[in-house]
Amino acid sequence: MSTPSPLQRNISPSARQNALTFCLLGVLFFAVAMFCWLVEAPLAPAAFGLLWIASAVLLFLGIAKLLEPETSFIITPAEITYSHRRGRWTLPWEAITRFDAPRVHRGLNLEDLPYLGFRLEDIEVLLERISPRLMSHVIVEQRHLLALGLRYERPDLSDYSQYYDIPERFIGRSGREYKGLQAMFAVRSQQLRELLGYDIYIHASALDRPLDEFIQHLRQLQSSRQQHL
Repeated sequence: MSTPSPLQRNISPSARQNALTFCLLGVLFFAVAMFCWLVEAPLAPAAFGLLWIASAVLLFLGIAKLLEPETSFIITPAEITYSHRRGRWTLPWEAITRFDAPRVHRGLNLEDLPYLGFRLEDIEVLLERISPRLMSHVIVEQRHLLALGLRYERPDLSDYSQYYDIPERFIGRSGREYKGLQAMFAVRSQQLRELLGYDIYIHASALDRPLDEFIQHLRQLQSSRQQHL
């Protein structure tokens, strides 16, 4: 087994925390429910139902946590790789123009969203470096971000069809034409950039520390990376 370079940072997602605890609690609740059923314990049907439901929910959450990758980010002086159970993407540092928590206007205040957003020099770099399964997942998963952006950043609009009827054709800065899934992903990224300022978003549960601390850590790595290239 190879040892990671001292210049490499492997980030373990907080989403995996307590996975085994959830599974063990689920098994325990299941065992209690089975024992009560076998000995015909005088429990109300509602109590049995709660035990079964609690067991199923805890097991589901525990297994879902275990399915998350052990490492969500691999950060080196040259690039950043993000891993998800549905795929991954890799970006060279030079392709990233900025990163931060996206914000929406709520009245006169700005509210941080629980995401790390990356703004890119050119979306085409990401189109060539993201797996199709993850691309498809992101389009669906981040619909609520689009809805939030429209609600708080475009409250004057009455017709949102232009944002939800995504064209299956996209012309990149290079002049290359993208179709199908790549085109849909690129257009959605443009829409989110227009509304929230960034092209791609990672939920805070994929990080190993609070979002603001991780952003500061990432900035420190970015500022010092040139010394190690």
